[in-house]
Formats: sequence, structure tokens, C-alpha cells
Amino acid sequence: MKKDSGAIDKLLFWPPLVLVGIISAAIIANPEASSATANKVFAFLSGPLGWTYQLFVLINFAVVLYFVFGKFANKRFGGDKPEFSTLSWLGMLFSAGTTAAIVYWAPIEFYMYLSEPPFGLEPFSPQAAAMASAYPLLNWGPSSYALYVGIGVVFGYIFFVQGTDVFRPSAACQEFMGEYGGRYVGKAIDVFYMVGIIAGIGTSIGLGTPLLSEVITRITGIPHTLGMDAALLVSWTILVAICVYGGLDKGIRFLSDFRNYLGFGLLAFVLVAGPTSFIFNNFFDSLGVMLTNFFRISLYTDPIQQSGIPQNWTIFYFAWFLSFAISTGMYLARISRGRTVREFTLGATLSGVTCVYTYFAIFGNYTLDLQTRGVINLGKIIKTQGVPGAIVEIFSTLPISFIILPIVLVLLFISNATVINGIAYTLAMVTTAKLGAGEEPAKWNRVFWAVVLGGFSLTLIFLGGMKPLQTSVVASSFPAMFIIGIIVYGFIKKAGKDWNDTQPEPCETPHNFTSGTGTEVPVEPRNGNESC
Repeated sequence: MKKDSGAIDKLLFWPPLVLVGIISAAIIANPEASSATANKVFAFLSGPLGWTYQLFVLINFAVVLYFVFGKFANKRFGGDKPEFSTLSWLGMLFSAGTTAAIVYWAPIEFYMYLSEPPFGLEPFSPQAAAMASAYPLLNWGPSSYALYVGIGVVFGYIFFVQGTDVFRPSAACQEFMGEYGGRYVGKAIDVFYMVGIIAGIGTSIGLGTPLLSEVITRITGIPHTLGMDAALLVSWTILVAICVYGGLDKGIRFLSDFRNYLGFGLLAFVLVAGPTSFIFNNFFDSLGVMLTNFFRISLYTDPIQQSGIPQNWTIFYFAWFLSFAISTGMYLARISRGRTVREFTLGATLSGVTCVYTYFAIFGNYTLDLQTRGVINLGKIIKTQGVPGAIVEIFSTLPISFIILPIVLVLLFISNATVINGIAYTLAMVTTAKLGAGEEPAKWNRVFWAVVLGGFSLTLIFLGGMKPLQTSVVASSFPAMFIIGIIVYGFIKKAGKDWNDTQPEPCETPHNFTSGTGTEVPVEPRNGNESC
């Protein structure tokens, strides 16, 4: 039986809590002023400084390609055979991309570019339609997922070659920066890391909650209000509390697996019931358009026309992925013991991208077909019912929608519940002063951070619209670029000299680790007889 460690690190527990509390209080006290401030912050970071995100993402992508083809390619995370079979490992990597945010954006993101296309294209023209389906494939594509993978290589080295249990990014900084990654600098890095996670997950929940409320409204007829959103957030927090205090961690894992099966079952149904041939044809056409315009979209800032498209979409997505990069990189590395760097980089990138592309290919092209044939008018629906209402209308066009909508409801509810649980566990782990062998963060600590996540998400919803969600992510992820850059640079400099494949693999302390999507995996010693 695992013991709970109740001692907290006050320098990590209180600063992010106070910062989030101040932001939430300011939003509630003066929503209009807060909204204006959010707009200014977002405009500055994504406008004059937006190019920094784009350049960082491309440099990181080049580093990941170096990991695939360079001198680290055949280095192994530990000297023994892989911990998980290749099929199981790829399955865990694949399922890590399943979130409520995917269900939100996959059916409708293309329309945003179709109605307001980039590069000065005419709205709703054939050229705009081609670019509209290609654009999301870049935003959610290999260069974005490479943000997880690049830092993941570093943690794979620290976990399985250096034999260090790392729960905080500051430990990685200290590993490669020495005295420059000292106590207070390290604490500051950890605080930025925690705030980034809170902002990123707040955005995910802030998107998923109104959509879930709209589904409930469609099924039950109960009006969608802020009170309904609040009730959902409270219900998720209660579910997490029950799981923590009742010892139902396996139940959360079961729900996570069930979420994956439900999601892919829904995808299969839409593929078969929808325009199957069009879905495949348009996806591969869009993939070709994206690859042809990869650098054009990646570096598009639109400084002349100033349409705001790259700032509101591509740069926002890069920032969103950055906010989860360290925590997800840890998770990906933790399940990759025994893999070579090349196996890890290719497997993690391609599995994550394949998962997301599956959602966009099926849901997005199903909706595009409806719009093209005039079955629905997305512009009119979005204007009158908002984006969540439009997504509900899309799923309502499916055969047996009276069954499909409850399935979507369950999928969204479970997705957000598992995300809150996983991130609350991560935050509790970071703020615990010391975790020994067989110890977990205190239950009250996990529940506490679940409440914080729910409360912060509710304040973002209260402020209204996409801009507050985008601002919270962009502002919190800006420091992450520097933190990740320092860690990766230090790794390349140090590991290039010190990585020795013949080193004996250290014994591991068992812990559960989570990805940015809330997926949990237990990491145990290599076999039942192995002793630490």
C-alpha cells in the first residue's frame, strides 16, 4: 500500500496559488477591465513577439530531426529491452492525444479559415476551402507535437541513464546548469511551469465545458447558463475527490481507457455513416496542401494585412502545446524505457499526430461535406448559437443522433474528469516537499489542486469568449520557451560527452505519471523480483 506524503514545499505551493487567485479575483471583480487587459496582453505577445513562438517551434523541430538522424539516434533510454511491447507502447502514445479539445475543434476549425481565409484568399472560394482543411493539420501537426518530444528525450536521459527521479523541471536545469540552476532560480522555473499547466488545462476545460452544457441542453431542454457550467465543474471536482479518497485510481484509469474506446468508436461510426470516400480524398489532398505550404504557414505573421489569423490560431496553438510540453514530455519519456532516441522521437511524434489527424480527417471532413451540400449553414448557426451550439448541430445530423449525442456527452464528461485528475496529481506531486519510495502526494493536496483548476476554468468561462482562454495560454507559455531552450541546450552539451550506453541502468522508484491530457501510467521496477 502506498503512503501519502503530506509535507508541502511552501515556495512552490503558495506563489502559483496566489498568482492564480489574484488573476481570478480581478476577473470576477471587473470583467470588462480584465477583458481589455487580456486583449492587450494577447495582442502584444502574439503580435510584436509572435515570431518568437514560430521561430522556437521550427528550431525545436530541427532539434528533433537531429535526434532522429544525429549521433543520439541509437542511444537507448536504459540498457535493457523495452519495458512495454511496441504495440502497447504505441497505443499509449496514440491515446495521449485524445482530449475534449480535439472533440471541440476537429468538427469546426476548418470553417474558421474557410470564412476568414489566410493569405488574402477570397472567403468560401475553392482556394480557401483547400487551405481551410490544410491549416489545422499544421497547427496540430508534427512541429507542434515535437515540442513534447524534444524535451521528452532530455527526461528519458535523466530518468533511465542518469537514474534521477525528476518531478520538476528545475531538477533538469540543475542537472545541466549546475549552480546556475540553483534553489531560487529553480523555484522560479517550477512556478512558471505550474502556472503554464494551470493556464493550459484551464483553456482545455474552458472549451470543453460550454460544449458539454450545449449537449445537455439539446438532450434535456434545460437552458445553458453559467450556472450549468459551474455545476459541471463542481461535479468533476467531486468525482476526483471520490476517486482520491476512495482509492479509485484504477477507476480513473478505467475511465481513461473507456474514453479512448468511446472516442474511436464514434470516429468509426462517423466514417462509415458519413461520406467515406470524400473524407479520405479530402484528407490526403489537405495533407498535400499542408506539406507544400509547411514553411509558409509556420512563419506566416501577416504584418501587412494584419488579419490576426496567425496570431489567433497558429501562434496560439504553438503556445498551447508549449504550456503542456514539460509535463507531457515527462510522461512520454516515462513510458519509453528501453527505447532508442530514434524510436522514441518517431514513435511519439507520429503516434500523437496520427491520433489528432484521425479526428480532424473524419469529423472535419464530415462537417465540410455538410456545409458544401447545404445541409447546414455554419455561419448562421455560429452567429445565433455560438461555436458549441454549432458543434451540437453537426453531431445532430448523424443517423440515430438520439444515441450519438449521449455518447458525445459521456465522452466529453469523462475526458474532462480524467484531465482534471491527472493534472491535479501532477501539481500535487510538484508541490510535495519530498516523495520517497512508494509515496504519493497527499490526498488533500490532489483534491485542492482539482478545486483550483475548476475555479480558474470557471473564471475564464465567466470572462467569456476565446480571447481570455488564448491570453492565459500565450502569457503563461512565453517563459516556457526559455526554460525548454535552456534544458535542451544543456542536455545536448552535456549528454554529447557523457552518454555511455554501457552504464548500468538504475533501479526505478514506482510512481504514476501523467501527460498533459491526463493519461496516467504506473511505472514499476522492471520485474517483480527486482529490488531497489
